[in-house]
Amino acid sequence: MEAALAAFEDPAAKARSLVPLHRAWADTAAIPSPVRAVVARSWQRQSLKNPALSPLGTQGITDRRERAAVLTSLVPMLEDRLLQLAADAGNELVISDDEGYVLWVAGPSPIRRRSEDIGFVAGARWRETDVGTNGLGAAMAERTPVQIFGPEHAREEQHTWVCTSAPIIEERTGEPVGAITLSGSYRTAHPHTLALVSATAREAAGLLAARHDRELHALALSAPTPAGRYVLVDAQGWVAASEGFGTGARLRLPGNLVAGACWLPGLGAVVAEPLSGGWLLRGTGVASTASLELRWSPAPVAVIVQAGLRTEIRLSPRHGEILALLIASPGGLDAHQIMERLSHAGTPVTVRAELSRLRAKLGGIIESRPYRLSIPAAILP
Repeated sequence: MEAALAAFEDPAAKARSLVPLHRAWADTAAIPSPVRAVVARSWQRQSLKNPALSPLGTQGITDRRERAAVLTSLVPMLEDRLLQLAADAGNELVISDDEGYVLWVAGPSPIRRRSEDIGFVAGARWRETDVGTNGLGAAMAERTPVQIFGPEHAREEQHTWVCTSAPIIEERTGEPVGAITLSGSYRTAHPHTLALVSATAREAAGLLAARHDRELHALALSAPTPAGRYVLVDAQGWVAASEGFGTGARLRLPGNLVAGACWLPGLGAVVAEPLSGGWLLRGTGVASTASLELRWSPAPVAVIVQAGLRTEIRLSPRHGEILALLIASPGGLDAHQIMERLSHAGTPVTVRAELSRLRAKLGGIIESRPYRLSIPAAILP
């Protein structure tokens, strides 16, 4: 995170120094070295030729706001934290959704009228591919707070502006739900603005995380508690409760998960039961119908096949080597035997450590004393 200019730096002088850099890029497509790294990356992602803006109408904006229910719930907090400060600084507050559509614009009338002149209005989409380098688009592409100043913008009609934006990343999905932007004359640029939008975006993300924690707690209270080993997760794989499994905060659920017997990385053989808002995964031990395939190209991948569901588990080259040895030795190998067969294996202690990590990754299909596979396995080209 880097402010476009330092405290006490003259905005007008800064803008004049950037004009020849922008002109050189516009004329040659080559990016001069003094250009900030975040701006250089943005210039590389797009060209000066962008399609004409075609903002949504009133109904389209309403539909987008309804679609962005999570973001809409944050608007009162965002306005409370930023709107008055933005107005005092001669800026407007712009709130956009996860696809870059501007859904709310608020602030002093003179700034909003100037904003309308460049198409920065509710209903317009301001991704980099739509309007070139700009704060909102760069923040969404970089997934981090960004301040774009004056001639750092790709389009010349934006060269008198400064836009300071931050994406709001939802921890539950790992994806942005939208972005907040403070924009105004480049003469209002200040590094504190970047700190302000960054802190507000983090607060918004924190509110969403707290809400998600409450949802997980409610899921744990509402779901049945089965006997034996189980994991209760929400639709994104976040763990609400578990018994008998050593899980982290989140499981990686396959996109094609359906009810019934399946194999999940880190868990092994389970029976998946859909619930309102998530899944109940019951441990069953190793199922006799499961099998394993080791693919080498282009990188080692273990494929667990059970009940028609194929679960791919990426492996490191070392884990691929160990798994290949175990497939080739169905009777099993101890740590010393594996060490002797591996290249640059180290010691039995390091081999055992690698096996421990591999066993956790594959969900219990590797037995110990000696180390051996408990399901049929084959090596594919």
